[in-house]
Amino acid sequence: MSMILLDYPKLAQDFMNREHETFVNLMIDAEDALLMGRFTVQHFRRLVQHSQEHFAHEEREMLAYHFPAYPMHKQEHERVLATMISLLEGYEDDQNILPLLNYVQEVLPDWFAGHITSMDKVTAEFLARQKISAA
Repeated sequence: MSMILLDYPKLAQDFMNREHETFVNLMIDAEDALLMGRFTVQHFRRLVQHSQEHFAHEEREMLAYHFPAYPMHKQEHERVLATMISLLEGYEDDQNILPLLNYVQEVLPDWFAGHITSMDKVTAEFLARQKISAA
């Protein structure tokens, strides 16, 4: 399932929108490389690294503005990162692209669609309200 950013709503935080755009582009790059036979481990490493940086950015913002659902949101980030790292390590061990292909075509887009329209939407709206109040 190829995805495009237009499939997802814009959120109330510009930094999240920019980072989501990068995320989607990296996911598309990895999927295309896997399908076209030009995949290298760097495609997936870039996706993992960006996810780590993006999640850390969101978490810093949540902590700075005392987001009440921070523990639950952080736990979801940790779960996704653990899966991504496990897949990366599996690929490095056996060079089997099928688990990675399934993940970037099916699992990750489905997760992202649910995450952006629930946890990220609520988080972005909360942050926007807090930042307006603080101004």
